[in-house]
Amino acid sequence: MQDFPVVQLPESILDLPQVRAQWPGTCFVCSQGHPHGLRLRFHHTDVGVACVCRIPAGYCGFDGMVHGGIISALMDEAAAYSLFARHGKLGVTREMQTRFLKPVPTETELRVVGQIVSFAATQAEVSMAIFDAAGQRLAEGRTFWAFPRLSRIAALAGVEEAVLQRFLDDCQVVG
Repeated sequence: MQDFPVVQLPESILDLPQVRAQWPGTCFVCSQGHPHGLRLRFHHTDVGVACVCRIPAGYCGFDGMVHGGIISALMDEAAAYSLFARHGKLGVTREMQTRFLKPVPTETELRVVGQIVSFAATQAEVSMAIFDAAGQRLAEGRTFWAFPRLSRIAALAGVEEAVLQRFLDDCQVVG
């Protein structure tokens, strides 16, 4: 089994500066206006982002355990926000590898972390992990990203390119 890049858990996530920008669409994971969404808010780290969250029981697979698809979505979002916050880039996930290490419980405090492993103009690799409140690693993963032109993403998403650019600019502003 291939090793993933090691993701470090920041000591006190809520003391880190919050990513100011909020996604302008209806993303299930991060949009504040999604009626059934998770509404994650990320904080800047030196190499990516981190957040503290609690996943409701309704997003379980087995009762009391977060569904594997939700676990993957949490980590994919951490990877995306790492790229937004560190490099101001909006990309698409080309590949994602996920390793489920221990059950991720619902209704408990979790920490989701994304860290840039490598970044180039056309591609990037980001590693991610989910930890419990005691710092135990529950899941880990890595994603590989491509960066289409922002105009292409805007056209596909039905969002003005200027709106996406403002979002990306605001993601990089600390504070």
